[in-house]
Amino acid sequence: MKITSLAFGLALALSLAPFAYADDPAPGPGDTTIALKYWIQYARDGNPAAQYGLGYRYANGQGVEHDDAKAVEWYQKAAAQGNAKAEYALAYMYSNGRGIDKDQQQANAWYRKAAEQGNADAQYAIGYSLANGRGLDVDNEQAAGWYQKSAALGQPQAQYALGYMYAHGIGVHEDDTMALAWYRKSADQGRSDAQYALGYMFDNGLGTAADQSQAIEWYQKSADQGDAQGEYALGYAYANGHGVDQDDAQAYSWYKKSAEQGRADAQYALGYSFANGLGVPQDYKQALQWYRKSASQGRADAQYAVGYFYANGQGVPVNDDVAVEWYRKAADQGDAQGEYALAFMYAGGRGLAKDYGKALQWYRKSADQGGADAQYALGYMYDNGQGTAPDKSEAVAWYRKAADQGNADGQYALAYLYYNGDGVPQDYSQAADLFRKAAEQGDARAQYGLGHMYYNGYGVAKDMNQASDWFHKAADQGLPEAQHGLGDMAADGGGLIKDVGPEGGELAKTNSRSEAPGWLVLRLLTTLLP
Repeated sequence: MKITSLAFGLALALSLAPFAYADDPAPGPGDTTIALKYWIQYARDGNPAAQYGLGYRYANGQGVEHDDAKAVEWYQKAAAQGNAKAEYALAYMYSNGRGIDKDQQQANAWYRKAAEQGNADAQYAIGYSLANGRGLDVDNEQAAGWYQKSAALGQPQAQYALGYMYAHGIGVHEDDTMALAWYRKSADQGRSDAQYALGYMFDNGLGTAADQSQAIEWYQKSADQGDAQGEYALGYAYANGHGVDQDDAQAYSWYKKSAEQGRADAQYALGYSFANGLGVPQDYKQALQWYRKSASQGRADAQYAVGYFYANGQGVPVNDDVAVEWYRKAADQGDAQGEYALAFMYAGGRGLAKDYGKALQWYRKSADQGGADAQYALGYMYDNGQGTAPDKSEAVAWYRKAADQGNADGQYALAYLYYNGDGVPQDYSQAADLFRKAAEQGDARAQYGLGHMYYNGYGVAKDMNQASDWFHKAADQGLPEAQHGLGDMAADGGGLIKDVGPEGGELAKTNSRSEAPGWLVLRLLTTLLP
């Protein structure tokens, strides 16, 4: 099944959990219209239906003191006579270790007996055992066969399970139309997991045309029953204005319900809400608490977030050692942000010994996944020979990758190389174009560089007004070179500014960019965006 994700923070994606309700349904009651004394009499006389009914009463404390051992005793008597309900009930007791030692193989044997007699719950149960290796070797084709029998008899769990098998091509050919049909049958019987799954199918146009209103309707039904998946999906919809009016407060409310049930993606989303004050007052301590819950379940983006909070002292005192620990957990799972952050710590010697070689390795892992900040950092290391021999062609290649993604640092760095003809043929026009792209994103160095180009007529027509405008933008951000440039323009009446290049004489030091990728402030990560 293809998963369509929507933009939210770190691209949180809805997903279908395989079997949210794996437990076999409890045995159903016998005829409750008959008085207990007659149940006892008929059971003692050997009537299998009465024996099953009496076992059920003991199992549930109905009219008698609850006693699982006695329940098993009566179930065994009825099962020995081939009563399908008793066979299923006895299997259930074996499977759950109630009144008898837990024994899944015995449970499966009795499930199969009942299933072969057409008991729908038993057919689902033996299918589940085959699908999940519960006391049996996994056999998805046989599992699908038993689910089919049970689903045809209207068993809602089997209908949901069969829908899942068709959605994922497990034991059957993948068929979203069939998946949709079985999910709907189960959902119509009120199963919350099937309602969520049906909403997901409508949300993503699987087996049907995409229909956001239908998706929201089914998510709402699921969420109203307290289903954690439905709650998360509804929160996600409100967070993104997807099928409903965008509403951060509603998103927070539904995320919280889901998170409190232990769903890791909802816990992450709730942490994100607190971190950014979305639908709730900003609270870094609360954010960290929920990120940690999610991270403890192995969610990589949450592990990165916890590391970021410790590295930057948000909600806790700065602790680089702990930050590195969490960054590494995320990085080891292949999370591009975690890889980038771990490289940053190696490059700056924060929480571990400075090691440009390892920084280079982790930047490359992140860059290979398309991380623009990492691509720029990798270019910087090749440009300056940190952790590797200087290699201008590699630097240019990585700067270009970052620049092509709109990364202002990459645009500025590549512009500077074009300005100087360093690693590429000198090209003022290219330099001016790249300076402009970075400058329009607010990069003060690029604003100064573009002003310099206009002042001198490099790659653009000479224009003192444009030069002044861009110098002012850079100066307003506190860039000394731009402030000096404006002073020189005023003093010289628009005369020549000393040609120190678009970076400015001491700009590298001013911005701490002479210190390897240790300068890489995680500025884009203040809201935990990639």
